[in-house]
Parts: sequence; structure tokens; C-alpha cells
Amino acid sequence: MASRAQYISAFLMSVAFTAALIVVHPSAASALTTAPAAKQGLEISPSIININASKGGAYSVTIKITNVTIQNQTYYTSTKDFTNKDESGTPNILLDSTLPDTASIRTWVSTNAKITLKPGEVETLMVNINVPSGAEAGGHYGALLFSGTAPTPENAGVALAASAGALLLVKVDGNITEKASLASFYTAPTSTDNQSSFFEKAPITFVTRVKDEGNIHLQPSGQILVHDMFGKVVSTITVNSDKANVLPNSIRRFDTILTSSWMFGHYTADLQLGYGTHGQVLTDTIDFWVIPYKIVLVVLLVLISVVYILVRMVKVYNRRIIAKAIQKHEKNQSNNSKK
Repeated sequence: MASRAQYISAFLMSVAFTAALIVVHPSAASALTTAPAAKQGLEISPSIININASKGGAYSVTIKITNVTIQNQTYYTSTKDFTNKDESGTPNILLDSTLPDTASIRTWVSTNAKITLKPGEVETLMVNINVPSGAEAGGHYGALLFSGTAPTPENAGVALAASAGALLLVKVDGNITEKASLASFYTAPTSTDNQSSFFEKAPITFVTRVKDEGNIHLQPSGQILVHDMFGKVVSTITVNSDKANVLPNSIRRFDTILTSSWMFGHYTADLQLGYGTHGQVLTDTIDFWVIPYKIVLVVLLVLISVVYILVRMVKVYNRRIIAKAIQKHEKNQSNNSKK
């Protein structure tokens, strides 16, 4: 049994890493089921579940889980709250959540505690969510985890480390506050994260950091319009095309890259992001310069060389003209003296 548990833990670790990335990326759900590594673990569909709920309401959703190993496997379920771990959106599973029942989702969810699947077997799991009548309005976030080890007080951390799961995003109606602000908007070299307004060439990274100041997750999206020194739009860049979420009381970073074969001079970038159910908008404008100084130096050296050569040629030409004029003048004087 020990070796079997270790085997399950090993393959679920790789799945857990992938699942951790899907907190706000729906596209990652397909990666979980199509990546070659998934052939050694557990497939879960859907990976993200959104529920619009009312206080005191009861809801049911279904999740399909597939054993894609070549052995019988037993999985144990548990529910934990999660928050953002960092600005990339990676979820931080709260092992010891101290949130009250009105805020924590862990006590709202019920489902089968134990599931055994044969190789290739698919199980449709019914998940029940019972929202307390006193639940706080806004967003509540949890992870329904499937572990190869039965969770106990002694091994709870180990079991969660080797877990895969589906993320639950529950919106409870009531006094919903949709409010966001721009924490920062700037340009940086693609190879580093150092903020800069001067570049030698593209690609250039636009960093957009959005802070959720409300009580519900948001999906800000929009465009960056890049104008050249003459006011012409030279590029339009989409921000958050994946519809990633920003969780309440957190900052989410969105990186977008400007690629261009040739840029020179002063540019402005106009950011416009829409979010919320009432069409709220965030805007900002920044300036940056693109000076291909290596090319400029080469051109300057060539120009200086050309000018130098031309000046030398003019001087040589002038000396020859002057010399001929002097010779002609001396010859005329000599002829006059003979007369």
C-alpha cells in the first residue's frame, strides 16, 4: 500500500502543478487533459466551475474524473479555500483556513469522500453546494481536491501537495462591489522586468497590474493602442485575451508584448480596460522611446566619413585650382616682362 500511495502521489504532483495554473486561465483546463503527462494521472473536467448563487440556495454541479493510469486507483476528496499566491494568479490553497462559515466555502461543499476507479474508467461526480442564509455577499473561492492519500491531521499537508482538483468560484448575490484600479502600467525589456522608457528595439513588454478593490472577482480586458510620433496607430495589442480573473484584495499582472520589425523615435501607448457588469473602464497613457543606437552610430560614422572625405576632396581640388591660377599668373607676368 505504501508503494501504491507513493506512486499516486508522484503522478498527481505533476497534475497538481498544472491545475495550480488554471485559477484564472480557462485554456489551462484543456492543457490538463491533453498534455502527455496527463496520461499518467487524473483528468478532471471542468477544471473551473463558476456558480451564481443566492443566500440560502442549494446547487448541484457535475465533475467528470478519469483514471488515465494502468492501475486501479482510489481518490479521496476534500475542499479547501484558496486565494492568490502571487500576481501571476497561481492559487494558494489554505490548509488551515480561519474564515467563518459565512465566508469560507469549505463547509458549503459535499460530495463522495472516496472514489475508486479502474484504468480508463470515467466517473461523473455530483457536487452539492449549500450556501448559508447568512453568507457574505461577493466572491467565495475554493478547490475541490482529489488526493491519492486519505487526508488525516498527520499527513494533511502531504496529501494536498499530491492533489489535483477543480476550482470553485461562487458569486453570492447581495451588496456586490465591482471596483478596480491600475496598480501600475509601464514598459520593460522582454528579457528583464526592469521598468524602462528607452529601448534599442522591439520586442517590448507592456506590464499592466490591476488591483481588485471590490468583493467579487473581475475579468478586465481591453487594448493598448501604440501611436508613433506623428500620432499614427502603429500597433493594437489585446490585454487579457484569456479572460483571466483578478480576485478581491489582490493584484493581477498581465504582460503583453509589442513586436515590430522596425521602430524609431517617440511613441505613446494608450491603455483602455473594461471590467464589471456596468462597463467600468480603466485608462492610462505612457510614453517611451525606441532608439536603435547601434544602427544610429554606424550611420553617423558613415556620414562623418563621407563628410570628411568630401572636405578633403574639396581642399585638394581647391589647392589644385589655386596652384594652377598661381602658375598662370606667374606665366603671364613672365611674358609681360619679356615684352
